[in-house]
Amino acid sequence: MPRLASLRRPLVFAILALSLAATGILLAQRPARAWWSGGHKACTAAAVKMLPDDMPEFFRNATDELCEMCVEPDEWKSATAPRLKASEAPEHFIDLEHFEGKPLPRHRFDALKHYASKNIDMAKGGTLPYALEEGYERLALAFRQVRIYPESAGAKHRAIVYAGWLAHYCGDLAMPLHSTVNYDGKPGANGTVIQKGIHARLDSYPEKNGFTPEMLAEKQKAGRRRSIWILIEETINESHTHVEKCYELDEAGGFDKEPEKAKEFVLARARLGAKLTADLWYTAWEKSDPGKATIK
Repeated sequence: MPRLASLRRPLVFAILALSLAATGILLAQRPARAWWSGGHKACTAAAVKMLPDDMPEFFRNATDELCEMCVEPDEWKSATAPRLKASEAPEHFIDLEHFEGKPLPRHRFDALKHYASKNIDMAKGGTLPYALEEGYERLALAFRQVRIYPESAGAKHRAIVYAGWLAHYCGDLAMPLHSTVNYDGKPGANGTVIQKGIHARLDSYPEKNGFTPEMLAEKQKAGRRRSIWILIEETINESHTHVEKCYELDEAGGFDKEPEKAKEFVLARARLGAKLTADLWYTAWEKSDPGKATIK
C-alpha cells in the first residue's frame, strides 16, 4: 500500500496542476464587461451625489456599500461558476440588430420567443433591458419594506444591495458596445474581424483616465421618471446610435494612444450611466409608497 500511495502522489499533483492551468485559461476568457470596476464605482458614487434630501438618509450615507455591490453582477460571470455565468452573461447586453428597428418586446419571455422565431441563440441575443426593469422593481419592493419597517436594518441592507446591482446594469446600458452584435470588433474583408479589442479599450477608459464621481455628477440631479420602460428603451436606442462613433474614435487611437480625442465622448456616456442610476433609485423610492397601487 505505501508503494501504491507513493505512485499516486505524482498523478494527483499532475491532475491538480492541469486543473489550475485550465482554470487560468477559463479566467483569461472572462466575458467583456462595461466599464472596469473603477468606472462602475465612479458612476455609482456620482449617482449618490445627485440624490435629493428626501431620499432616506441611510441610503445617502451608503456610498461605500453601493459601490461594492455595483460590481457584483460581473462577478457572477466567473468561469468558476459556469451555470451562473451562462444565465447571467446575457443580462449585460442586447443586440438591437436582431429587432430590425422595431420596438423591443415588452417582456423578457416575449424577447426570448422572438429570438427563437428567428433561430437566434437565446443566450446570445441579450436581455439587458429586462434585467434593468426587473432590477428596478426589486428595488422598489425593497424600499416598500423600508417604509413599512423603518427600524429594520435588514430591510435597509436589502435595498442597498438591490440598488447596487441595479447601478451596474445602468452603466452597461450607457455603453454603446453593449447594444450591438459588433461588441468587440466588426466585419472586415474576407471574413476578418477588424478593431478586435475595442471593447476592453473603451471599458477601461474611465478608470485609466481618472474619471471621478465629482466629474460625473457635476450639474446633474436625480429626477422622477413616469415610465421606467420608456426610459430604458429610449436610453438603449440612443446608446446604439453611438456604435459607429466608438469605432471611429478607436481607429483614431482615442481610447488608448491619444485619450484626449475620446474624453468628451466617454465622459458623456459615463455621466449618462450615473444619471440613469440616480433617476431609477429616486423613482423607485417615490413609487414604493405602500399606498400606491403600482410601482410602475
